[in-house]
Amino acid sequence: MRGKEGSLCALPIANQSRQNQAHTPSSCYQSGNIKPSAKALKLSPRVWTSGFNYGIQINLIPQPIIQVSFFECGASLVVAKTYFVRSNSLSQGSAMPTTSSSSTSSSTDYTTYPLAKRNGRTILRDPDNPYPLPCDIPEIHRQSLRSLILMHVFGAPFCTPHFADHPPKRVLELACGSALWSNACHDYFARRGHKNMSFTGLDIVNLAPDLQKQGINWQFKRHDLRKSQLPFPDGYFDFVFIKDAGICPSGSELQTLPLGEPLRVLKSGGVLEVWDSDLIFRTLLPNPPLVPGLSGENVEHAVATGTYTIFPATPFADAQNKYLRDYNSWAQKAFELRRLTPMPCAMIGLSFTSESDSFNSMDSRRIAIPLGEVKWEREPQDGASKNWKQPKTLSADQLAIRQTALFTIVQMIESMEPNADGG
Repeated sequence: MRGKEGSLCALPIANQSRQNQAHTPSSCYQSGNIKPSAKALKLSPRVWTSGFNYGIQINLIPQPIIQVSFFECGASLVVAKTYFVRSNSLSQGSAMPTTSSSSTSSSTDYTTYPLAKRNGRTILRDPDNPYPLPCDIPEIHRQSLRSLILMHVFGAPFCTPHFADHPPKRVLELACGSALWSNACHDYFARRGHKNMSFTGLDIVNLAPDLQKQGINWQFKRHDLRKSQLPFPDGYFDFVFIKDAGICPSGSELQTLPLGEPLRVLKSGGVLEVWDSDLIFRTLLPNPPLVPGLSGENVEHAVATGTYTIFPATPFADAQNKYLRDYNSWAQKAFELRRLTPMPCAMIGLSFTSESDSFNSMDSRRIAIPLGEVKWEREPQDGASKNWKQPKTLSADQLAIRQTALFTIVQMIESMEPNADGG
């Protein structure tokens, strides 16, 4: 995928089909309009959603972390936020350890040469690592667009209100990938006059540019999450951010207590923010009810962006679209073969529940982003009178969000297809 960072626009992208034949969807934004590929059009007669978890920090009611879904009646992406403020119950340290840039053993061949080509895509070479997605430029661009959608929908690279008055000094991005989020977070604070902060990215392979050349106090730590301990001292970071790490394999200790290490390196009073998404898609039923107790600001923002706020009682059904049913079937089997969960959000919710004593406060927010225009959006609701007027068509910005969400999902499915056998 070739896209320009910082803008919500999808440019022509080369994908791999199931037969490993490249094709280029004729998708381009002109005045906010998009022409998706033929395959995308097959997916779009109804509405779906893919879900995200947006984690953060402060004083709201604990809710289950998000569930991912595909809405089949319009098109949508489910986004959630959850924020958590750490309590004083854990010990904290002070100094950064003098470790090498790689916490994996240099004696292993997979450390020296971590990547390989398969079916025309670059993947992790270690046969014992079940991570299901490629590690190449098209995938980096897809993930970047996905991140930009979320930051646009929520209005910032994070959701916690805590940083309005107390910006963090040390920030850790786990499973950082291209470090787009760290870059965006730095720029967000720099525009507000907060520049005295450092950023650390951690991942199994370094795909990030050298952000120091952009004036960011940045360092990268190479680390395999299958190892039991993060290479940082206790209580070192003010802000720990985790995105889309639910499908990253981890060691047995982290599987038992997946938030144990992020909490260990988080300073007392710091913020742990998590985004993630389920990879099995469901249908959002028409006219979902409003979320109880949702702030007027959040409601207005959802309306402005053409998104839907949802909560655990929001009605869903199984996917009806033929192509999504087919994807759900083989994806479920592929994840089981790799011993990964295609529904990481439920697991994250349980993780936060099990660690509830470590948090001063936490909150969760879920948003569904339609992947196209939805028929029932234009119909009267709750017995409205015959004088009801149809709403205006989607704005260019709303349409761009929906079509870009669809685009990233089609790309994700096609990226997984060559590796669906679990090899």
